[in-house]
Amino acid sequence: MSIIINEDKSYMSNTDLLSIEKGIAKLGIHSIKFSHMLTEEQMQENRKMADILSREEWSVSCEKYKIEVGQKIEKIIDMVNDKFIIYQYKNKNVSYSNDDWDLFFWCNSGDMSYVTLNPNTKRTIEQQIADINNVLDLLKTIECDSIKVVIQYTAEYDNDKVKEIAESYYNSVKSKFINCLGFTGRLKKIGKDDDMHYGFLKKGTSKNYYKLSDTALLKMAFNS
Repeated sequence: MSIIINEDKSYMSNTDLLSIEKGIAKLGIHSIKFSHMLTEEQMQENRKMADILSREEWSVSCEKYKIEVGQKIEKIIDMVNDKFIIYQYKNKNVSYSNDDWDLFFWCNSGDMSYVTLNPNTKRTIEQQIADINNVLDLLKTIECDSIKVVIQYTAEYDNDKVKEIAESYYNSVKSKFINCLGFTGRLKKIGKDDDMHYGFLKKGTSKNYYKLSDTALLKMAFNS
């Protein structure tokens, strides 16, 4: 049975998706995640065993299964490591400061039953996607039961476009009362030059404010 590969955009907001649609952001890949996958039959069997076994026996059974999954995933990552340069895996000579590695490895304290591989963010979005697609092409050739890979997507914003829209929105409402964070108030520029940011002051307040990012104003612009 081939590795099951699924896509996940659940971490992306409506603002992310709309920004990609409008060309303000690009669809990027945050990571690919390796873990186990149970069939419906296996889940039913697990429920039966959980009722039959004592708590200690069930814990031992779960730990044994986790180790078996980890061994399967480790073999897969080893195959990926043969074709790609993985930082923080078994080759300790790979330096993070260099741009010659393809993937960033993570697992929790040596537990190989759940592993993530992230693209090298020092590279362009296009190169990151190409790197991950090459990994996925390799994974599609590997036969391994009960292992799934989830592609977690993200939005990579064009900061210049976001700043432009944020500035335009600010100019359109700076003399008006608006609703923000559940309150009525006004937007105000705080600071100047590189230290400039936007603040929201509730009506009747002249000093205390909520700091807002350019992306927050972008969302407000979409909702206006």
